[in-house]
Amino acid sequence: MSSPPGRRGRLRLFALFAPVPGSRPAAVGGLVNGVAVALPLLAGIAAGDPGAGAWACLGGYLAAFTNKGGPRGRRTLALVTAALADAAAFAAGELVTGLFPLALVLLGALVFLAGLGDAVHPAVGRLGTMPTTALVAGSAAAAAAPGSGRTALLVLCGGLWYAAATALITPPPRLRDVLARVAEPYRETGRHLTRIAAGTAGTPEDYARTAASLDRAGAAVRSLHGEGGDDRLAALLDPLVGHATALADLTRAVHATGPPPAGTAEAFDAATGALAGRIARLAGLLTHRRGSAPAGPDPHPALAGLDAACDALRPLAATGQVSYQALSRAGHRRRLLARIADEADLADAVAAGLPVAPGDRARPAPGPRPAFDRARLRAALAPDSAGLRHALRTAVVACGVFALVRACGLGHGEWAVLAVLRVLRPRYGDTLERAWQRTLGNLVGGTCAALLIMGVREPVGLAAALCALIVLGFTVRPVNYAFWVVFGTPLVLLLGDVSHPGDWRSALARIAMTLLGSAAALLGGYLLWPTWEQGRLAARAEEATAAAAAHLDSVLGRLLAPPPAVGASAGGRTGAGDPVRTAAERALAALRDAEQQARREPHHDSADVDRAAATADTLYDLALALAALAAHPPPAVPRIPALAGYAAHAAPALTARTADERRERLAGLADALEEMRLYMEELHVRRQRELAAGRSRAETPARVAVREDGPVVELLAGIARRIGELPPHRP
Repeated sequence: MSSPPGRRGRLRLFALFAPVPGSRPAAVGGLVNGVAVALPLLAGIAAGDPGAGAWACLGGYLAAFTNKGGPRGRRTLALVTAALADAAAFAAGELVTGLFPLALVLLGALVFLAGLGDAVHPAVGRLGTMPTTALVAGSAAAAAAPGSGRTALLVLCGGLWYAAATALITPPPRLRDVLARVAEPYRETGRHLTRIAAGTAGTPEDYARTAASLDRAGAAVRSLHGEGGDDRLAALLDPLVGHATALADLTRAVHATGPPPAGTAEAFDAATGALAGRIARLAGLLTHRRGSAPAGPDPHPALAGLDAACDALRPLAATGQVSYQALSRAGHRRRLLARIADEADLADAVAAGLPVAPGDRARPAPGPRPAFDRARLRAALAPDSAGLRHALRTAVVACGVFALVRACGLGHGEWAVLAVLRVLRPRYGDTLERAWQRTLGNLVGGTCAALLIMGVREPVGLAAALCALIVLGFTVRPVNYAFWVVFGTPLVLLLGDVSHPGDWRSALARIAMTLLGSAAALLGGYLLWPTWEQGRLAARAEEATAAAAAHLDSVLGRLLAPPPAVGASAGGRTGAGDPVRTAAERALAALRDAEQQARREPHHDSADVDRAAATADTLYDLALALAALAAHPPPAVPRIPALAGYAAHAAPALTARTADERRERLAGLADALEEMRLYMEELHVRRQRELAAGRSRAETPARVAVREDGPVVELLAGIARRIGELPPHRP
C-alpha cells in the first residue's frame, strides 16, 4: 500500500507546483481580489497619471493579503484597519529612510510582531507581514524619489478603495462553495473505486486525501450551524456528509478484501467501475446540479451480472471445486458493492431533492469575534515556545539583511528583506520549499518582467500589462504559492516601473536580491534556534499510535456493545465527525507531515526517518482496516468467541512500552484469533454440508454466522497482523 520510504517526502520539482486541495473555490475570490486591486491602476491611466495609479494599486495589493473573508461588515472594518496600518507603516518608512538605527529598530519590531501573529492579537495575525512590507516599500520609495509626500496618501486611498470595492463586488457566500466541499469526498471515493476496478494498489496518500476531504466537507456544513447561520440548510446537507463517510468506509472495506476470487473478477471489475461512475456523477450533480451532470453508467445491470457470477460459484462449492471460503469472500464483496449502490441511491435522492440551487445564498454563522487572549500570549512568549523562536529568528535575519544591503549600498535591497519575510517559515522543510518556489518563480517572472520593460516603453502599455498580471496572479494565488510568485514577481516589479519604464537591468538586480534574501532565510533557519522535526518524530509517532489505539478501542467497543433492540437501526456507519476517529486521522497526518519535513532537513538520521515512515505506513493500513471494520453492521447476536479477549489485548499491544509487554499482548491476540479461526472452520464445515445437501439458499444459522462474522474475523486478523508489524517504540 505504501511507497518506499526513502523516496517519499523529498522535494520534487513537480510537487512545488501541485495545486492546494480545495483551492478551486478560492480561485473565484482571487479573481475578485485581482479586479479590485487593478482598478486604481486603470483609473490612473484614464487620468493620465499611471504613477499615482500604481501607488494606489500598491495600497490595494497590501490590503488584499489581509482579506481573510468573513461577514461583510466585519471584513470591511478589518480591511479599513489594515489600510490605515499599511499607510502608517509606509509613511514611517519614508520618514526613517535616512535614520538607519531607527529604521532598523522599527523593522525588527514589526517583523517580531508579525512572527508572533495571532498570539498577540487576531488583528496582528491578520495583518501579517504587510505592515513590514509597507515599511520597506516606503523606505525604498523615499530613497528613489525624496520629498514625494503624496505616496503614503495614495497608498491609503488604494487600501480604502480595496475595502470599499470588495464590500461591493465580493459576491455573497453561495451554496456552490459549500457543495463543492461536500462533493470532494464523493469524487475521491469514485477515484478510489476506479483504482480498485483497475487492480491498482492504494497508497496512504489516497486514504489521507479522502479523510481530509471529509473533514473539509464536515467543516463547510458546520459553518452554517449556529446563531446567524442557516440551520435549515445545514440540516439538509448533514446527511450528504454522512453518506459520503459511509461510501468512503464501504469502499475501504472493498479494498481490504483483496483481489476478487476466480470466476468473479470480470463481473466484480465491471460492477466496481459502474459504481465509480455513479458516484462521480453524484459529485457532478452536487457541483453542477439539475441536468448538467453526465448521467453516468447504471450500476444495477453490472451488479446483476455480479450476482449471477456469485451464483455460478455455489454448485462448484457444493462439489468441492471451489472452497467455501472463496464463495464466502465473493458474496461478501457482492454485498459491500450492493451497500455502496444503496448509499449512492440515498445520497442521490438527497442531492436531487435539495430545494436550492448552487447559486442560492448560503448564510454561514459569523462565529465568535476575535479577542485578545492573555494566556495565549504568555505561552507564546515562553522561552521554549517555537513561536517565539520563529519570531526572533525572522527579526534577526531580516534586520541582518537590511543592515547588509545598507552597508554595502546594494540597489533594490528591499527585495532581499521581502524575500526573507516570504521564505522563512517556522520549519526548515517549509523554508526550503518556499526558497525553491520563490527562486524559480522569480527567475521566470523576473525574466518576463525584464522583457516587458525592454519591449514596452509607454507607461500606458506597461500599466495595461500590469492589470492583466494582477488579475491573473490573484486568481491563481490560492492554487499554489509558486504560481503566485511567477505572476506576482512581474506584478511588483512593474509597479515600481510604471512611472519610469525602460530600465530592464533593475529587474535583474531585484532577482539577485531575492536570491540573496532566500539564501539568508535558509541560512538563518539552519543556524538560529532551529526547530527540527527530526527531534520530534518519536513524540509524533507515539501520539499517532496512542490516537490509533483509542480509535481501535472505539471500533472494538462498538462490536462488543449489546445488540440493538428490535426495530432499531443496526448502524454500520461511524458517521461524520466522530471525534475519536478524527483525532486519530489528524495525529496520523501530523506524523506523515513531520516525517516528510524531517526528510528534507540536513543531516537527518535516515534510520529514524525511515522508522517514522514505516510507522505511518502501518498506521495508515490499520486505519484502512478500522474504517472497513466500522463499515460492517454489528451482528444481531454476539457470536464471535474470544472477541472480548481480543479487545483486551489489541490497543495495549499498540502502545506497549516494553518488548516483553508487547510480546505478551501479541500472544494474547494470537490465542484469541486461533479460537476465532477454529470457530470459522467449524462454520465452514457445517455450511459445506448444507450445500452438499442442497440447502444453498436456506437461511440457516451457519449461513448467517458465516456472512456476518467471517468478514469481521478476517479484518481482526489483519488488524493483529498490522499491530505486529508496527515498529516498537524507541527506548
